[in-house]
Amino acid sequence: MNKSPFTLSTLTQQANQLLSSSNPRFSDFSRLFEGFNQQKASELFNSILEEILLQKMHDKKPAYSDQIHLIATGDFNLTLNVIGQRENTDNTLCASEFDMMVINMLPETVAVPRYETSIRPSSVYNRPPPLKMLPLQELKPYTPTIFQAYKDIAVLDEATLQAPCLIIYSRPLASVTWVFDQVSLDPLALTDNSLQRSRILLAVRILGELGEQHHVDTLDSLSRSDFDYFVRWEAAESVYKLDEWRGTRLLQDHLVNDNNPEIAKAAKQTLAMLSDETHQAEESVHGLYN
Repeated sequence: MNKSPFTLSTLTQQANQLLSSSNPRFSDFSRLFEGFNQQKASELFNSILEEILLQKMHDKKPAYSDQIHLIATGDFNLTLNVIGQRENTDNTLCASEFDMMVINMLPETVAVPRYETSIRPSSVYNRPPPLKMLPLQELKPYTPTIFQAYKDIAVLDEATLQAPCLIIYSRPLASVTWVFDQVSLDPLALTDNSLQRSRILLAVRILGELGEQHHVDTLDSLSRSDFDYFVRWEAAESVYKLDEWRGTRLLQDHLVNDNNPEIAKAAKQTLAMLSDETHQAEESVHGLYN
């Protein structure tokens, strides 16, 4: 008697069953691919193509993209992607906010560059130490390889071969992450994982550079909001650029007592620096008349 084929539908059912069990862990999803091989991969690809054709007929639009989303449910978010397609041209690396499981669908081993970070989701706002470069990570055929959120950076685009891969992502463990210089391995900046918040951050920055004084009210309100701390700090910097007096008052009256320790610390350091600059200017003026 033949076993049931390994299809997208059965994989979805099994993932949902696992998610409904007591205290499931992301690594448990590897059990769904026990005994995974070329035949099962072929069965899965066939079911994926059938789903894409049905979607195309239903939506009446192309279903193709560089990364095809197949399942999105809780911590089991499955995509089909081709790795090893491009080089990293901006020389930066970004720590992933997701746990990630990669399954190489080629019948031969593929290797990817791998780096290690010391970021903890509970203290993601703290500046991390430089990355540590590790030996190439092998992706063996039809075998799940797990990369942990904020610990592992797998540079899939720079894989040694172009390879179709099933990639499973967890839910994000935090709303922000760090970008690193690929050459020096030093941390460069904290960035927002949310496209909406990243656009707000860009708008705040542009307004600080190109805006006028009557825009300060909006920026001042944003700096006192519940947005992530670096968005609020960017708004405060833009307030100061447009109106130094109001920016200083914002630092003195509000931000030094901010509930985020990073903002409170930065506000105190900025006020101290401004105080030193004022003192030095007064000494220079005094020197002119003596």
